[in-house]
Amino acid sequence: MTQLDNSIISIRIARVLSNLLSPPLIAMGAVTVLAFYSPIGTGLIQPWQSFIIGIIFVVIGPILPVALMVARGKMTFDVKNRRDRPLLYLAAIIIYFSGALIAWIFHNHALAVIAIAYAGVTSVIGLVSLYWKVSAHSAGVAGPITGLIWVYGLFFLPFMLLAVLVAWARWKLKLHSLSQLLAGILIAILVTAVVYWVLWGLPLGL
Repeated sequence: MTQLDNSIISIRIARVLSNLLSPPLIAMGAVTVLAFYSPIGTGLIQPWQSFIIGIIFVVIGPILPVALMVARGKMTFDVKNRRDRPLLYLAAIIIYFSGALIAWIFHNHALAVIAIAYAGVTSVIGLVSLYWKVSAHSAGVAGPITGLIWVYGLFFLPFMLLAVLVAWARWKLKLHSLSQLLAGILIAILVTAVVYWVLWGLPLGL
């Protein structure tokens, strides 16, 4: 097998990983766990209702503006034009906070906190993106996994390797530099940790 063949294979693997580990799919996993296996329950609503609210306001809603623009041929899912990002980030933040508000109304603390964490990470990423490109993709993986580690303990720690895999994939596809990917991961971890520390308390086991 030639070096060119190896390069083609690695790029194909990177594309598969980038798609499989996309932020919406990771968000769906986090929403599912927090809905059906929440250690504090789902408040005044049933787990399946919590799941539906999470899907609407944490998974589908935040990417819906981008999906609509892609469907109209105005952009790609990578949103390469920096000028398109501020309004898209703002729309996602509003949707996250709307979901958090609904969750609070129904006393669904677990869903509310992760929605606020998503809003916080998106806010910081959005501000940084005004001046420098940072990987929202890697942040979208590292953030919710940080939240799950905070709630459930070290069981979810190995899942942080998914952030490393997606970072490698985005780097291999030449969509981000290593510093942009690392920044996305660190921002997501730090902001999510602060949100959970304030709104949830100390992580499990401490």
